[in-house]
Amino acid sequence: MTSGDRTAAVPHRLDDNRIAVSYEGGVRIDAFRGAAGPVHGPEDWVGSVWELPAEFARGTQRDDWGLSHLPDGRLLRDAIEADPVGWLGTPLAAATGGTPGVLVKLLDAGERLPVHFHPTRAFARRHLGASYGKTEGWVILDAEPGAAAWLGFREDVPREALREWVAQQDGDAMLAAMNRRNVVAGDAIYVPAGTPHAFGPGILLCELQEPTSFSIHMEHERFGMDEDVATLGIGWEAALDGVEARAMADDVDALYSTGWEAHSGPGGRAEHLFPREALPFFDAQRLEVRGELELGSASFGVLVVLRGAGCLLAEGGEREVAGGETWVVPHGAGVVRLAGELDALLCLPPQV
Repeated sequence: MTSGDRTAAVPHRLDDNRIAVSYEGGVRIDAFRGAAGPVHGPEDWVGSVWELPAEFARGTQRDDWGLSHLPDGRLLRDAIEADPVGWLGTPLAAATGGTPGVLVKLLDAGERLPVHFHPTRAFARRHLGASYGKTEGWVILDAEPGAAAWLGFREDVPREALREWVAQQDGDAMLAAMNRRNVVAGDAIYVPAGTPHAFGPGILLCELQEPTSFSIHMEHERFGMDEDVATLGIGWEAALDGVEARAMADDVDALYSTGWEAHSGPGGRAEHLFPREALPFFDAQRLEVRGELELGSASFGVLVVLRGAGCLLAEGGEREVAGGETWVVPHGAGVVRLAGELDALLCLPPQV
């Protein structure tokens, strides 16, 4: 860290970092953030050091599309590159090449998303020349009555049926073969790479994911995508090798995690929301603060304040926080505590 630069020593509040992607939505993010007027875009990338690829953006591509800015105007990416150990801690910086290794989003789809799946790391290395796939997890922040998610197939699906559904663009048949569940606020859903899924509309969620935009869209024509975009340029024969086509009806309950305790005390409690299998990819902790609660020994974290108000107490100073705000907490901030009456999500990088 350069002399006099205390960027990695204190938490920073992050502004709305809205992304205009290929589907509609965003009004629930406006309401959560308390926006004075509509801010177009169904995704808010929080604490992001990754740019959105031009082919996934709607409208004019900015040079910094997807990148988070610190309050002083600098890119978070540049601040971390200048002091990776201060921001991330030595183990995480070494394991990820100096990046957080996780992307956090607020997401509000104004329409049902297409049936799609994401590559595993092995698939991404083999076909896309990338080290990350896109395992993800969702924390439901708000949901209309009857809002639903579809996750995995109920029965084994033969390759021929997959090919036929894709060729005919038969989204109804795909959805009919999947496990449909209504969702409510507070649900946490772990979505391993390769799992076919869809959700929305009527859902506001916080998504944690591996830091890529890799999606293979089995449903694509009605969403304005050609086959090249839908298959990430590798064609359907290779792309369909990446989908989990086995029956997952018996596995779905485990993906809708009930959580496990991180720590608790007289000032509140922290609960891990995803199964332990998610820890190599990310972790999300639900914080219930009713006094003062230590956040633990996170190397780097993104804090989403859901409701209430209080203070974020770090070695470098005290910051007031309130519902609808997002914060980035560097490793160099030391032991960090939340005080007040509030609920929040602490989004953490891979466990290394």
